[in-house]
Amino acid sequence: MKIGVVIPAYNAAAFLPRCLESVFAQTLKPKEVIVVDDGSTDNTAALAAELGAKVISQANGGISAARNTGIRNASSEWIALVDVDDVWAPTKLERQAACIRPETVLVYTGIRIFDDNGVRSEQPAVDAVSARKMLRYRNSITPSTALARREMLMRDGGFRKDVGGCEDWEMWVRLRQLGEFEAVTDPLTDYYVHPSSLSANPATMLLALDRIIDTTLVADLRGFDRWAWRRRILATQLCSAGLIARDNGLKSELRYMFRSLCAWPSPLWEPRRFAMFAVSARNTLR
Repeated sequence: MKIGVVIPAYNAAAFLPRCLESVFAQTLKPKEVIVVDDGSTDNTAALAAELGAKVISQANGGISAARNTGIRNASSEWIALVDVDDVWAPTKLERQAACIRPETVLVYTGIRIFDDNGVRSEQPAVDAVSARKMLRYRNSITPSTALARREMLMRDGGFRKDVGGCEDWEMWVRLRQLGEFEAVTDPLTDYYVHPSSLSANPATMLLALDRIIDTTLVADLRGFDRWAWRRRILATQLCSAGLIARDNGLKSELRYMFRSLCAWPSPLWEPRRFAMFAVSARNTLR
């Protein structure tokens, strides 16, 4: 099968060799590897070309614009997304391709979270049925794990450029309407966390959530159901923001946890939030 790999890159020379090495080491070789240089001021474009990738350069437009450019210029039926600071296990594409059925639109894997000190944790992929249901209030699919049909990714214009942080979540919700998901449980994608990454900034992630919560996540609901789900989603994501703050040593940890309980105080909704709040309070007092 023909797979194109799309890698958005902005001032990414430090990460490119590691990422591209893992892409070219795949046991199922991709047909094309496209690096979209999103207005870098370092030698990202030259290095990507030197390492064997096809390079497309454009003015800086953000990660969604870069992904869309790469997907638009790819000729493969399937697109494997990978962020430039992440890494794949050698069998990732082969294992994903083996799961594809005629109705499949997206295949994803589990992840290993790592930073400059090594692996933080392993997260097996959530099963596809649960992942689809969870998209109402949580995104469990990391972009670098995703292999998706090119036609479906571009059906409504690609990734939304006005979101900037939850653009992948918004895309998966749309893909859910177009076909079936498949999951490879094993953590075949290494997800890099560092202080300058979007995933390390809870305020940015919450701002992005605000841009998709009404237009995407609760767009099909009305009345009390819409209000209630909006509050539940906010409660879940505020809790996640608190965990991000904790992992990155930010003082906002307790505030996010408290706001999560205020947004939806029922102990029946994600009860772990109450234990997390207690831990945050203890951490703050210490």
